[in-house]
Amino acid sequence: MILERVYDSARPRLAGKKISEVRVGLNLMAVELDDGSIGVTYVLKNEIGHSCTALPHGGSLAGMPAGEVAGWALEGKNVIDVAMGLAVLNSAAEFERLEQENNPHSTDAVFAVEIQPSDTVGVIGHIGPVIANLEGKVRRLLIFERGEQASGLYYPETAQPQLLPECQVVFVSSTSLINKTLEKLLKFCTNTRDVVMVGASTPLYPDAFSGSGVTVLSGTRWLSSNRNAILTGISQCAGMRQIIRYGRKMSVKVKQ
Repeated sequence: MILERVYDSARPRLAGKKISEVRVGLNLMAVELDDGSIGVTYVLKNEIGHSCTALPHGGSLAGMPAGEVAGWALEGKNVIDVAMGLAVLNSAAEFERLEQENNPHSTDAVFAVEIQPSDTVGVIGHIGPVIANLEGKVRRLLIFERGEQASGLYYPETAQPQLLPECQVVFVSSTSLINKTLEKLLKFCTNTRDVVMVGASTPLYPDAFSGSGVTVLSGTRWLSSNRNAILTGISQCAGMRQIIRYGRKMSVKVKQ
């Protein structure tokens, strides 16, 4: 399981660290550790379900061991637990090493791989910037969104087994790690040249994705110097377009 590998990679870097601050908004959540590192993930508000106890630890998160909360990525009872655990994992990536390997000219996901006009490209989730850059530039664009009916470019999740094998390139929202759908859909990417994980929830741990079929991780390093703007923005329901300027986009290749 990919998340288990991410957790195993992050655990030594989380040793002795504690949760300093947590902010959960309508679109995003952020977790800050006591060393100042910050991780951000999406909030799948449509998948929380009907519950008045979405987060039993709510109100007592500050001071908890970071490694314990990171474990929620594997064992969380709902998408809020899992996302919070993933945010902790995201905060602990080896950014210094990755930035040395990062190509500054291909930080955006859509420019991190070669796209040919003859390609059929799949997009898992409504990833607006990717769709805007690809629409009208490839032979066929297939957008898969949970709960969608087939209409125009859009297809329901149930169409993935049939249509993903036709794709040469697939962009996958990293929220698929939160709702535990990633590994299932990767099995359908049988003829892909590249699979790119996209979004704030992307854990930048390339070794953990080796052999999975994922070829590029496109995520963000959130700068501790901007912590007030990040935390305040998320608390006030800001979306990614509003806070991305407080981070640094990164795209790193996965060694197969």
